Amino acid sequence: MLLGLHTYSLYLHGIGQAWAGFQLPWPRQLSTFELFDQAIRWGLDGLHLDDGVLENLEPAYLKEVGAAAREQGLYLEYNFSMDLGVQGIGIQHDLAAAIATAGSLGADIVKVGMDLIRPRPVAASRFHPDVMGQIKSVATRLKQMAPAAEAAGVKIAVENHCDTFSEEILWLLDRVDHPLVGACIDTVNAFMVMEDPMVAIENLAPRAYTNHFRDDRIELQRYGCKLTGTAVGDGDIDMKRAYEIFKTQSSMNRINIETEMEIPYDDMETALRMEKTTVERSIKYCREVLGITKHSTH
Repeated sequence: MLLGLHTYSLYLHGIGQAWAGFQLPWPRQLSTFELFDQAIRWGLDGLHLDDGVLENLEPAYLKEVGAAAREQGLYLEYNFSMDLGVQGIGIQHDLAAAIATAGSLGADIVKVGMDLIRPRPVAASRFHPDVMGQIKSVATRLKQMAPAAEAAGVKIAVENHCDTFSEEILWLLDRVDHPLVGACIDTVNAFMVMEDPMVAIENLAPRAYTNHFRDDRIELQRYGCKLTGTAVGDGDIDMKRAYEIFKTQSSMNRINIETEMEIPYDDMETALRMEKTTVERSIKYCREVLGITKHSTH
């Protein structure tokens, strides 16, 4: 099993997606190629790239990036959100552009976020007609673009982002019915639609091509609770069980660590150090506790 990093984990370094209108309060701190060097220092095998990593989307530059990754032995996956105009995540574009970007990079997986609008109450909105209309539209796009993905040599992985029940992802995949269209499992995101994360992991694993291996802690507060990002292994997701499911019930051979900590923005040096430390702690857990190495049995 290979171990990689979802580059959103370094969004305070300026290389993550601009999630939910976030604006970095200081200049970008890592170039694309410096990121590759850091990945090698961490002993990682690859990167699940946010568009924020890429300094432009010109094919010549993308090919240079891909060549640099191959030279250092790093696999690449490309992460993007569809241009549905809902949540404003990153450089939103359509599937054709994403597949072309992945092809130029030499990435073999394109992760798709749908950015659905859900009615409330969220817990009662599974397969809601308004949601299903949006999912049917995505299915049409996926069917149309599957041949282009095949020509580019990439698989498409649809994420259970903060807007989707796992059963809805399975419904979508059945409707598209193409061997190159599967799922991306985020190990935390099911919380956002009030689904048991372990149920979502078990449901999606047989159809998954990639993952965001992420952990959160549930913190009780006077007026309720909140989810707080942690290093992998420090939160309330059963990461040992999640990894076991990935190994035994999926064809995936990569783990992509993702972290997002609640870090103050009033001290850049401290924030960057905390962000790196969280990634390093996650790598240590995956290597030493879970035993994830290139030679891990699948």
